[in-house]
Amino acid sequence: MVLVPHLIALGLYALATALVVAPFAGLRPASRAVTLGVALAGIGAHLVGVAQLAPFRGVAPTLSLLALFLVLLQVVNEAAFRASAVGLFTGPLATGLIGLALLIGLAPEVAFPSARGPWSVLHITVSVLGLAMLALAFIAAALYLLQFRELKTKRFGQVFRLFPPLERLDQLNHLSLVLGFPTVTLGVLLGFGVRYAGGASVDAAQVVWGMLTWLVLGWAVGVRVVRHWAGRRAAFASIASFAAVLLVYLALKLTAPGTQRFL
Repeated sequence: MVLVPHLIALGLYALATALVVAPFAGLRPASRAVTLGVALAGIGAHLVGVAQLAPFRGVAPTLSLLALFLVLLQVVNEAAFRASAVGLFTGPLATGLIGLALLIGLAPEVAFPSARGPWSVLHITVSVLGLAMLALAFIAAALYLLQFRELKTKRFGQVFRLFPPLERLDQLNHLSLVLGFPTVTLGVLLGFGVRYAGGASVDAAQVVWGMLTWLVLGWAVGVRVVRHWAGRRAAFASIASFAAVLLVYLALKLTAPGTQRFL
């Protein structure tokens, strides 16, 4: 039963991505209601599948949860900033994550591994949400740099016409970082609580990666809020932060491979 909702979500996310890409290919754009409706339908199916995967033990369930949060943030972003171009990144990424999760193998847990199971679920959920916000900050930064290049070269093509203004992208990047940092902080604190107070099994690699993500995101927020970085400098900082988190994850994964863990 867990596979069917994920397959439905996979198809709907792919369709939503095609609708976002269509204007850049010179095709007639779909209405905003249709684009959001397809994404929301995919989220509904995805929620049904994700609900069966708790407590998210293993890489595949975590990838599915991350894909869900990415599309949720895409919809919220569209409602708040009307920056549909974000879907150029979040759509393919979410679709790919679900596809990878299906290839690895999705299966629901029969029972919680310990009495502290709900706290472990909360820790993973909050942590993945924080990671999704960091990814959204990266996407906003990448879109900012692409739009900036269009303006600098005075091309004024599809990117210039269909991307949001630079100021709006900078605001999206700023908000994603400012909201993402306390989210990641809470996730790290819950992780320490699950490991040391709850007595649950938490890999040392998870602690290392969680602390690194917190430090890197804290630095990115610091240069924006304290040092008042904005524009291109802030965009490069966000991209560097996301790249550092991803590279360390890959390094830890290569050092201690496995698919039955959150990391």
